[in-house]
Amino acid sequence: MLRAPKNRKDRDRRAFGDFRNVILITAVIFLSTLLPAQQIGQNTTRQDTGIASFTTKTQLVIETIAVTDKQGNSIAGLTAKDFVVTENGVPQSIQFFDHQDLSKTANTALPASSPNERLQIYDKLGRTQITPEATGTNRYKDRRLLALYFDMTSMPPVNQLRALAAAEKFIRTQMTSTDLIAIMRYAGGSVDILQDFTADRNRLLSILQTMIVGEGQGFDESSDDASSPDTGAAFGQDDSEFNIFNTDRQLSALQTAANLLGQLNEKKCLVYFASGLRLNGLNNQAQLQATVNAAIRAGVSFWPVDARGLIAGAPLGNAAEGSPGGVGMYSGASALAATTNLQLSQDTLYALASDTGGKALLDTNDLERGIVQAQQSISSYYIVGYYTTNTAQDGKLRRIKISLNTGLTATLDY
Repeated sequence: MLRAPKNRKDRDRRAFGDFRNVILITAVIFLSTLLPAQQIGQNTTRQDTGIASFTTKTQLVIETIAVTDKQGNSIAGLTAKDFVVTENGVPQSIQFFDHQDLSKTANTALPASSPNERLQIYDKLGRTQITPEATGTNRYKDRRLLALYFDMTSMPPVNQLRALAAAEKFIRTQMTSTDLIAIMRYAGGSVDILQDFTADRNRLLSILQTMIVGEGQGFDESSDDASSPDTGAAFGQDDSEFNIFNTDRQLSALQTAANLLGQLNEKKCLVYFASGLRLNGLNNQAQLQATVNAAIRAGVSFWPVDARGLIAGAPLGNAAEGSPGGVGMYSGASALAATTNLQLSQDTLYALASDTGGKALLDTNDLERGIVQAQQSISSYYIVGYYTTNTAQDGKLRRIKISLNTGLTATLDY
């Protein structure tokens, strides 16, 4: 129970005390708003170490150069001082130089393997990366790099069998001690690396023999012209309605394979087994150019092999499909359209090869010869690297010119 103050002096003393309490509470609240809120996990003050950090970026350009004389023989013994490199007319300083000498073991063939030889079965689970060369190692020094690429989506089972048989025959009879071979497959999903670069012939044969024929069976490729079979006006929705996207997927898979091989500085040949590849007008030109550009940047040359072999198509179709209808059967328009479609499917393979420094193998049943041509295309060569002085990333093309300053008469292929 509160008691009333007895006199005026007590009342003033109590009022002064209440006023003082209000002032103190107001001061505490005001100061608390000025102080920074305490952060969880920051109870200690940050110590300044005084160490500065700087970052820089450079663009390393790698070129592989084959130097041959008038007889086509490789010229050895050159050094970095013998080469002159210019980019858009501006001289560049060579910072990296190496010679890949394949002349010592290029003609040393491995003993032929018997078709009845019992092979050890290896795991062929697909990988997603090519193993790069570790610093200080010479894993790919003086070796020839061949990648066998099987596009299952473009080949029916019969052509898949022919392609696998050709690759197996090459490994058994034509593989040399210099060759390192990788096996890659595209079955409609992603690019699988069934085997990284290796010289183990037993392992390579095991991977080929355990590949499933019919996997990712080729998409139906149809055309709306005089060569189209007469289906009796039947309605059916299949992969042929997505030809534009299927072609883009196949070209994009090739681009992925080139990028995977681009981790290596050495020359790479990608032997591309397919049953033709037909562009759909201008719809696939952008992806085609992107694939070629990726191969050039990665130092990869395409060597397409038409797994259909030597084709002798019946002018009015074959027993596997219906004959075309209409007047085109009698005017020759059907036969002309079928021949045109075949040539268009081979023109794309030819373009991929010529734009990347390879060669297409068309209209022959000896599919193994396509791998042999890729093998023989890589002889001794030089690797030259420089840091470009033009750091502008404006997307413009640059002209790189390499020459010899020794007065030596030679042919440079780069």
